[in-house]
Amino acid sequence: MKILITGTNGQVGHALVVALARHEVISLNRQQCNLINLDGIERIIDSHQPDLIINPAAYTKVDQAEDEPELAFKINADAPKLMAKKAREYHIPFIHFSTDFVFDGKKKGAYSESDSTNPLGVYGSSKLAGEEAIQDVGGQAYIFRTSWVYSNIGHNFYLTMKRLSQEKNQLNVVSDQVGVPTSSYFIAAQIQKIIPRLNQAHPGIFHLVPDGYCSWYDFAKEIITKITPEFDIAKIYPIKAENYPSKASRPLNSILENTHIKNAFMLEFKDWQSELKKI
Repeated sequence: MKILITGTNGQVGHALVVALARHEVISLNRQQCNLINLDGIERIIDSHQPDLIINPAAYTKVDQAEDEPELAFKINADAPKLMAKKAREYHIPFIHFSTDFVFDGKKKGAYSESDSTNPLGVYGSSKLAGEEAIQDVGGQAYIFRTSWVYSNIGHNFYLTMKRLSQEKNQLNVVSDQVGVPTSSYFIAAQIQKIIPRLNQAHPGIFHLVPDGYCSWYDFAKEIITKITPEFDIAKIYPIKAENYPSKASRPLNSILENTHIKNAFMLEFKDWQSELKKI
């Protein structure tokens, strides 16, 4: 199968290239396929004529998006819409990744795919606009929402905690935001299993996260215990999100319910702690 993957210098894109290596992978990094250039995207798809398009590329700078809404919407909504159109034109599946930030975090309990969306900021709004645009196009479009993505590359909470625990002797970490830590390797491994089963499930939105949930504070303790065991865990102090100022508001509850994706694609997941151990 010929698979075109965007954003391969990013966390998820990089992991997908590795996981799908047995296929003919067209790996496109930001320089090769800039999502601002819609004409360029169309030319690339037309020249390669893939059997599947996967789009992990996105504008992900949550705070900066508040100052660059036009850019965020172009990358997170306009570009995916074009890819969905080309996928429909070629009668091929399209896989796109979205985010927990489409929700406002006010629900008690986990969010299902059918829950009402209400993003708090520009980033979440741009990702939701992308979801809606893709669904308006129709075709074989599969949207996978995920959360708290981390890996051994790029900029993410896991690498930040790894670095800070080796530089400092005490840390303050937000304890009243909860979600599901999801490694890029977990995402890629599941997509590898899902691809042969795409025709067995209806297109739509699915929540792709491991089992369980935690706070950023819990996640930090789990990371540091494994990475920097000499660090005194008692010196990781819980703080409220309101005491960690940021330009963009973030949902306090980002827990995504994953039953639908398990049933649709016959998958079995382990909990987020087990996935962290693999990293």
